[in-house]
Amino acid sequence: MFHLNRLVIASCLVFIASCAVPKYIPQDLDHLKTEQELSAASQQAYHEAKAASEKEEKLKQSQAGILYAQKCLRKNDQQISCLYYDVLNTGIFVQNHFPGYQKHLQKMVSHCEKVVKLEPAFEHGGCFRVLGNIYREVPSFSLSSKGITKDLDLSVNYLRQGVQIAPTYPLNHLFLAESLEEIGENEEAIQELKEFDRLKTEALDQEYPSWKKERDKLAQKLL
Repeated sequence: MFHLNRLVIASCLVFIASCAVPKYIPQDLDHLKTEQELSAASQQAYHEAKAASEKEEKLKQSQAGILYAQKCLRKNDQQISCLYYDVLNTGIFVQNHFPGYQKHLQKMVSHCEKVVKLEPAFEHGGCFRVLGNIYREVPSFSLSSKGITKDLDLSVNYLRQGVQIAPTYPLNHLFLAESLEEIGENEEAIQELKEFDRLKTEALDQEYPSWKKERDKLAQKLL
């Protein structure tokens, strides 16, 4: 799941603006033709990017995932899984290469807004989680008047919708608890954290490996 580190971004933007990333084009891109093939390839690239330990491999796989998704969306710009995995691959790319992040964030927000209109419950309300995390973690400033900036009320609103859509999915509750704590709604945040603890499963270790650290950090503030 996309999760910006706002402190790292804010500190790095000043001195890495000129950095470039070699463009990676997967060898099978021309051979994959159908939306289903391209969607599956984008999803696989996302999982490989997330699992990679080296930054270069994360960038390589996330770029591949973006290209698969973009080719899919040229065929059908409402293909939900391609919209979603373009968002997730772009999130990993941004986490590892900050210059130009506003352009990427704007695309992510646009894609996710389309997904929540077309199929809000997709991936347990996945785009509500993405949007909620973006508006919590992004810096509170932008050099562009159209830039995406921190908005905790919007973050809470999106994450509440995620909980309503998929109340049994644990990460919806954890992310909502984090945003609630930031706006000072500690009692509700505690209830959401307790619900996360009740629902959490071993599968989270693979799906969202940083959950323990985030959960414990939040618990120190609330409990």
